[in-house]
Parts: sequence; structure tokens; C-alpha cells
Amino acid sequence: MTRGLITIGRLEHIALPGLGVSRVEAKIDTGAYRSALHYQKLKVRTIEGMKQLVVTFQMGGVRKTKVFRSFKRVTVKSSNGETSRRYLISTQVKLNGHIVRTEVTLFDRSDMKYQVLLGRKFLRGRFVVDVSGKRLLG
Repeated sequence: MTRGLITIGRLEHIALPGLGVSRVEAKIDTGAYRSALHYQKLKVRTIEGMKQLVVTFQMGGVRKTKVFRSFKRVTVKSSNGETSRRYLISTQVKLNGHIVRTEVTLFDRSDMKYQVLLGRKFLRGRFVVDVSGKRLLG
């Protein structure tokens, strides 16, 4: 069943090259469909008739502001059954040399321990999770 899949732990260090983050700890969340990233500030602006999403990230010791021209809003259901509307962007996740372009929702996770969650959509067909391990890829 796991042939060709890479085994990772329940926590792994990742990089987000498109966001300028070279190292941040991510929680692997097999209960979440989509992945999620913490944002510090977020606003939508219109320039020359085109909507842009301006997001300030602060994670892994780095504070960066990034402008996204391609984004959408999706409805996300939390583990307690509540739904919320979140912005969805596409970015690269680098996990020990494996680079995966994936969609992530943006969420204020300032009151949570981990700023990045990697969900099933990211994991499917690529990784299997050993929940007894942490940082198995180094």
C-alpha cells in the first residue's frame, strides 16, 4: 500500500520558497482536507480593475508581504463543525528536497501552536504519516 510513498512524522520542518520562509515547523493533519497557513495581516485591493490579495506572513523568523493575483474564497468546516470563509492560494512547499505545489487556506493561527498545517490533499499519493514519529526527514 505504501510503495513509493515517503514516510514522514506528525511534525516536519518545511520551507515555503514562494513566501521567503526557509524553515518552519508544520503539523501534519490527516484530519484536515486542505492545508492551512497562518497570516498576520490580509487585505483585498483593486488596482486597474484587478483584485489582489495582499498578505503579510510572519513565520520561521521571517516577516514578508506578498501580493497574490490568483486567489479565491472557499468554505472550510472545522473539526467542531463550524464553517468559515477563507482565502485560498497556491504556493510551493519544500519538504526535505521534495517540492510540491499545493493549495492552502489562510487563517489567523496566532493562538495555535503551529503556524502551518499540511492536510490530506497535500499528502495524498506522496506521503504516509508515522504518527509515532516527529521530524523523520531531518
